[in-house]
Amino acid sequence: MPSEQHIRSAGCVQDTKAHMKCRTRETRAGRNGPPRHATQRETTARRRFVRDLRTKAVRWFGGSFYACGYEGLPKALDCRGEPYVLSDVLKHDFLAGTGVYEAVTSNARAPRRLVCKIARRRPFCLIPLGWLGRLVTHNEVCNLRRCEGIDGVPKVLDRISPHIYGYAYIEGACLSEDVDLPLDFFEQLLGVLERIHARRLVHFDLHKPGNILVGHDGRPHIIDFQLSTYIPDWLLVSGRLSSRLRRSLQAYDLYHLYKHKRTFLPGRLTEAERQLAQHRGVLLRMHRAIANPYKRVRRACLRYLHIRGILKDTEDVRASAETDPTRWTGQPHAEPPNIKSVGHPRPAQGAHQEPSRHTPAT
Repeated sequence: MPSEQHIRSAGCVQDTKAHMKCRTRETRAGRNGPPRHATQRETTARRRFVRDLRTKAVRWFGGSFYACGYEGLPKALDCRGEPYVLSDVLKHDFLAGTGVYEAVTSNARAPRRLVCKIARRRPFCLIPLGWLGRLVTHNEVCNLRRCEGIDGVPKVLDRISPHIYGYAYIEGACLSEDVDLPLDFFEQLLGVLERIHARRLVHFDLHKPGNILVGHDGRPHIIDFQLSTYIPDWLLVSGRLSSRLRRSLQAYDLYHLYKHKRTFLPGRLTEAERQLAQHRGVLLRMHRAIANPYKRVRRACLRYLHIRGILKDTEDVRASAETDPTRWTGQPHAEPPNIKSVGHPRPAQGAHQEPSRHTPAT
């Protein structure tokens, strides 16, 4: 019969062996890593986290190309104390978004429809640009108020916020659409432009046909004073030098007006106007020398962003480079339907009816 000491020794040996086996299993587990099912769960969770982070980063980066982000224009706002709701988006690009708002209540003193322009307020890739939106809105509102009393220039109804202002809405179409122009349309447009120039202003953005509108009565309207510039007589100390600079820049507006006349009503173009439409001054050549390389780089970047799906496709009436992927990807797309008579609403695809091009009231 074994003694008590032998029994205790045997128990210690068994405990030591069990402890060593446990340590061996722990060492092997540490050397080989966690079990396979645990590794797969961690890998799946890590991939999901990276995918979600990448999606959020792409959405954040793509949204920074729009003035109001992916969320779009405000769905509702107040103008002169009257509530308005968003009815249609006319344009949404890098610097600003333009939308049509309809009144919620029927007030005879308030316009039923309103066109609001919302300038950029959000940063672009962590670069704050709210100051730029305030500056652009302030410049545009001030220059529009300098043109008060000119038929064919939008009248500011309210400065809703530092980034938003509104003006009235009437039916019409832009010059780039297929509309029946009166024979004296460009003569009327020249009269509007001359009155704008008489207020010491330069529009600088008449090369876009979309900034020239045809009202339901066939009268011309000039919109989008975002790049317009006021050149006072004291700008260059001498009034003569300031006047000379102003006339040189205003010739840039006249060049584009006659170029549009050559395109849309070539039979009404006189020989003197034809020469002006072909003459490119020094300032215009300098502008194109700078702007054309910038446009090529910008189009290449936008083409890549559209192909990668970072910029989204929208159904705006006036598509911009940020909202029209077919412009840079070369994919076929349906042309917008034309309207033959000014003032009739533009038919849209499907059952939905889009409103026609807006024309600001004078």
